[in-house]
Amino acid sequence: MVQLRKPALIAGFILTVFASQAIWVTFSPVVTHVAEELGTSVEFVGYLAVTYPLFFLLLTMPSGILLDRNFKLWLIFGAALTFLAGAGRLLNLSSYYWLLICQLFGAVGQPFLLNAFVPLATRIDESRRALLVSVFSLSMYLGTIFALIAGVELYRAGGLAFLSLPAALISTAGIALMLFSISTVPEISGVEVRASLASVLRRRDLWVIGILLGLGVAAFDNLATWLQPALRSVGLEGIAGDAVAVSIIAGLIGVAFIPDRISRMQARTRYMRTIIPVIAVLFIILTFSVSSILLFAFLAIAGFLMLPAYPIIMDWIGRFHEKAVHGSAAGFVGLVSRAISVALMFLATSFIYSARAYFAFLTAVILLAMLFALMLPKDEELEKRDLEV
Repeated sequence: MVQLRKPALIAGFILTVFASQAIWVTFSPVVTHVAEELGTSVEFVGYLAVTYPLFFLLLTMPSGILLDRNFKLWLIFGAALTFLAGAGRLLNLSSYYWLLICQLFGAVGQPFLLNAFVPLATRIDESRRALLVSVFSLSMYLGTIFALIAGVELYRAGGLAFLSLPAALISTAGIALMLFSISTVPEISGVEVRASLASVLRRRDLWVIGILLGLGVAAFDNLATWLQPALRSVGLEGIAGDAVAVSIIAGLIGVAFIPDRISRMQARTRYMRTIIPVIAVLFIILTFSVSSILLFAFLAIAGFLMLPAYPIIMDWIGRFHEKAVHGSAAGFVGLVSRAISVALMFLATSFIYSARAYFAFLTAVILLAMLFALMLPKDEELEKRDLEV
C-alpha cells in the first residue's frame, strides 16, 4: 500500500493540473452557443476565462509563500478548489452566476497548483526533478489543448453537461488520489522556512528568468491571439489556427524530450542563449517573406524550442535555490512573467494591421529576450558556487 502512494500522488497531481487548465478554457471553443443557452452576452462568457490570468497575477506570489510555509495543506487547498470548480458546475448548468462562482474556485486554485511544480518534484524525487517538472508542464498544456480541441464536439454531443463532464470526472479522480497519497510528501527537515517577498526580491537570477519567461510567453501568446488578424494583410488569415496548432503540438513534443536532457547536461543557460537567436532569425525572415509553407515550418520549430523553456526555468529554480523558497521563487517568476506578457499582449494590438509590422514586433520581443539571456550566469558558475557554499 505504501509503495502505491507515491505513484498515486504523481497521477493525482497530473490529473488535477490537467483538469484545472481544462476548466479555464472549457467554454472558449463555443462561447456564442453558451451565451445563447445561458441568456447572457458573449463578453460575459468570455470573462469566465479572463478570471484565470487575473487571479494568477493577484495570487501567484501569496500562493508561493503559503506553499513554502505549509506545503501539504496549500497543495490540497488548490486541488480541492479545482475539484469544486469542475464537479460543482454540474449542480447548476443553467445559471451564469453559478458557473462564474465555480470558475472563481478554479482561478483561485490554479496558482497553488502551478507554483507546486518545483517543490513537489523536489520532495518526491530530487534526482528526477527535471523529468517530473516536464511531465507536470505537459499535463498543463494538454489540459488546455483538450478543452480547445474537444469542446465543439462535446457540446454538440450533449450541450453544457457533456462539455463540463470531463473536467468534473478528472478533477474528482485527481483530488481522490491526492488525498489518498498526500502523506507521502516529506516535510523539509533541518531547514528554516524563511519564505518572504524580501528574500526573493534580492535574487537577481529570478528577475532575469522571470523577464525571460515573460518575453517568451508574450511571443507565444501573441501568436495564439493575434496571428489571424495580422495575416489578413497577406490573405493567409485562414491558416492561422492550424499553424498555431502545429506549433503547440511541436512544443509538446519538445517538452516531452528536451528539459530532462538539458538538466542532465547542465546546459540551461546555453539552451536559452542558443534557441533565442534561432527563433529571432525565423521571425526576421517572416517579417520580409510570409508564405503558408514558411509559417507552418517556422512556427513548428519555434514551438518545439520555446515551450520547453517553461519547465527548464522551473528546473532552474529547483536546482539553484534552496527548498525553503521554491514556492515563493516560482510565484515571483510567475508574477514577473505574467505582468510582462499581459502588457505586451495589449501593445501588440498596435502592430496587427500588417503581417510585416507584426513579425517585426515579435522579432523585437525575442531580441530583447536575448539581451536578458546574456545576463544569466552559466550553470557551471552556479554549480561551482554551490560547491563552495
